[in-house]
Formats: sequence, structure tokens, C-alpha cells
Amino acid sequence: MVEKKFGNKIEYKHFQSQIKNRGYFVVKTDNNTVKIYTPVLASILTSKQVPVIEDLQKATTINGYDYLETYINGYRRGEQYFEKEFKITPTTLYGVNADKYIKDIQLNYFQIQHKPSYQGWGHVKNRCPLIITHKVVEEFGYYSGIVNKIDEQVEKHPRLFASFDKFEHDTHHNQINEKETPTKKIILSTFENMDHKGWEYAFQSLNDYNFFVQILTCFFEYKPFTLPESTIQLKRTCKTKIAKVLGEIHKELSEKPLSSDREYFDIARLLNHFKKESDSSLTRSMQR
Repeated sequence: MVEKKFGNKIEYKHFQSQIKNRGYFVVKTDNNTVKIYTPVLASILTSKQVPVIEDLQKATTINGYDYLETYINGYRRGEQYFEKEFKITPTTLYGVNADKYIKDIQLNYFQIQHKPSYQGWGHVKNRCPLIITHKVVEEFGYYSGIVNKIDEQVEKHPRLFASFDKFEHDTHHNQINEKETPTKKIILSTFENMDHKGWEYAFQSLNDYNFFVQILTCFFEYKPFTLPESTIQLKRTCKTKIAKVLGEIHKELSEKPLSSDREYFDIARLLNHFKKESDSSLTRSMQR
């Protein structure tokens, strides 16, 4: 565990000043350039003697540079993930899916709990690890790489991302609790038990899965939400199992008869397999 007095070092004040002015501190090695978003983590990764408490008892030091390469590897992995899952194309910039694209990124950046106690990818701008392991440092590098890619897009496409930061200020009015609510746990569990592959059996990306789970959670918790105009593209052979899952979720969480729950059917039609299905057809599919 990092000692609190580490934050009193002169180097820490330097990092704190730079991050306050620029939003990040840049670290360069022979082959890589990465950004670090908190002064404590910047101090840790650029110090040869980091004071720590070992096993909650013994005071000692560690070489922070030993963890810098781990951070860089995670950072690059995060950048690669964003490029693969969220790469901006001309269709995204000028097509009908532009609003959904921004909404998806906003949810992931500010709201979705990707790790226990860490809300949104952007948590790396406000939190730093107090327990130092290679796994923890790699995770912070991973999310920092994603955040860097998003910040680059915000700067490169200011019109597309004009309302991006506004989401951060609005989340306290329209968000699911930081902790997984009982409703969300039921939804997640039902999807994960759908197949041994879990959500990957049906959804093309974790982004699409998280977005759909958020919509369902808001619906059953009577929280406001907006249905996007575009549909979510599922994998080809999952229609039967997805319909069954939607039926099980509704049976568990709703007191309303399925056959008359038109708003729930509208949510189901976000999935491309059900886009053109009638209410009666959806009812039969979900009750099989």
C-alpha cells in the first residue's frame, strides 16, 4: 500500500501542477509516449523509491519504474480495444448512428461500472491505485489508453462531441446506481446463463451488450431513458435463446402481462432479429 506521505514530495507537486493545467502528464520512453491522469500514479511510475507498507505492517520501498512497462502495455491494449470497437468511420460521422455512437461512448466513459467500485472508463482521471500490483497498474494503463483515444476524438471532431461533457453533469439526474442494483443483477445473470459463452453468444461487442442492459435496467426501475433510432446487430443464430432470455427477464421483474407490455416490445425491437416482429409474435417467442 502506498504511504500517504508520498504526496508531499516535490515531484508530486510538479505532477499535480501539470495535470491541473493540461489534464495529464506525459511519460516518454524510447518507443512509447503515454499519458497519466493523476499525480500520485505519475509519481509512482517515475520514482525509483516509492514508500509503501508491505502486508499492512512493514515499511519499505519499491521501484516504480518496474511497473512503468506494465502500465504502457495496458495503455497500448486499451488504445487497440478502442480502435477495434469504437473506430470512427465516415458512416459514424455523417450517418444516422452518430447519436447512438456518442451515447454509447458516454455511457462507457461516465457511467457503466466496468470494474467493482470503478464507474466509467474515465475513473482513471479521478482515482489512483493505493495497492500496487502489476495487475492493478495494467488495468489503470488499459483504461487510460481508452480515455486517451476518446479525448483525441473529442478534440478532432468537436461538432460530433459537442454535448459529450454535458453527460457528466447530467448523470446524477439520470443514471443507474454505481453499485449493481438487484434489478441489474437479475438481468446480467439471465444473460450470462443463456449460454456457456455468456453475452458473447449473442452480442457483437461488450459495448452493445452494456448499452442494452442499461436500457432494460432503466425500464424495470422506472427511470427515464431514450430509445435510439438504430438497431443493435446481434449474431446470426441467437434469436431463439435471446427471446427466451427476454421472456425470463420480464417474468422475473414485471407484474404486467407480457402480451400487453408494448413498451417492453419496443425495447426488444432494438435488437435486429426482432425489429419487424409484431407484439403477438414477440409474445409467442418469449413464452416458448
